[in-house]
Amino acid sequence: MTLRSVRRKSPALLAFAIVAAFAAMVTVQTASAANTELRFAHVNSPGDPCHDGTQVFADLVKKLTDGRLTLKIFPKAQLGNQRELFAQLRSGAVDATCTNYPILSDVVPEFLTLNGGFFYDDWEQVRAVLDSPDLGQAWQKQLVEKGGVRVLGSFYYGARNVTLNKSANSRGDLVGLKLRAVPNPISLAIVRGLGPSPTPVAFPELFQALRQGVVDGQENPIPVIHAHKFYEVQKFLIRTRHQINAMPFVINEKAFQKVPAADRRILVKAAELAAEWATNHTIVRTESLVSDLESKGMTMIQPTAAALAEWKKAVRAEIATNVDGKIWPKGMMQKIISLNE
Repeated sequence: MTLRSVRRKSPALLAFAIVAAFAAMVTVQTASAANTELRFAHVNSPGDPCHDGTQVFADLVKKLTDGRLTLKIFPKAQLGNQRELFAQLRSGAVDATCTNYPILSDVVPEFLTLNGGFFYDDWEQVRAVLDSPDLGQAWQKQLVEKGGVRVLGSFYYGARNVTLNKSANSRGDLVGLKLRAVPNPISLAIVRGLGPSPTPVAFPELFQALRQGVVDGQENPIPVIHAHKFYEVQKFLIRTRHQINAMPFVINEKAFQKVPAADRRILVKAAELAAEWATNHTIVRTESLVSDLESKGMTMIQPTAAALAEWKKAVRAEIATNVDGKIWPKGMMQKIISLNE
């Protein structure tokens, strides 16, 4: 059974198929070994693909190592926000996390291209870059060498869309508004290209910032919008799909190397299969959540092709001016875009 063959099943069926596939892939050692517990911290809540995928990851690891290796999960920013968790990951205070590629770009700037605004049409195009020996695979090797952090697997985290408390059908409708932005160059450039003024807000503080009007809106994938109940403080969802998000499971390299070799192989395979589950979960859940968000009072706005083309041109121009050749090597933007055109 291949990973691709289990796509687009219900999450429950996919989880069963993954266990069956995984059992055929690995031979579990029966020799006694000291039990190892890895501390896995993230900022997300139940219902979010990161949280639910992490739980699948933990269940697979425990089952297929007969409990020799376990993941202790600390969700909902219990141990800090994403940037704080990445610092703890590098220091070894936590062993693993589910983060985003812009955070990893602190070590390898080219990772920011994975979040390029209007660079990708779908997840398969992102996967092509991640799987490229000269691009994603080379960057992951640098992450280990320079940052002491290893990517175990990556999954589709949805397409980012804008939410507001007012209707918007074009770029001009967003000019003058304040939109929450992650404080990294690519996010700031994308938000400027979309039209609003970028306003950094830590994710755990975003709901209250929206409620209190600190920002007029935010942009995230639909499962994230639903899981964190942004529909309670935002009334319109504009389906810009300006970013196709990838989310990696990452582990401290020293912690990884301390795991016995046979269990390391299991850990890697479990992460890959949990990532496949999380990708499917995101796809299936997104399809089911649009009507639920509408029932909760959100209005879905599908921009015209002309409006999307205007956003695409403006966002790419902002990135070309402020990021390409400054954050990553000059010409990398066009290399990525050309790969997928």
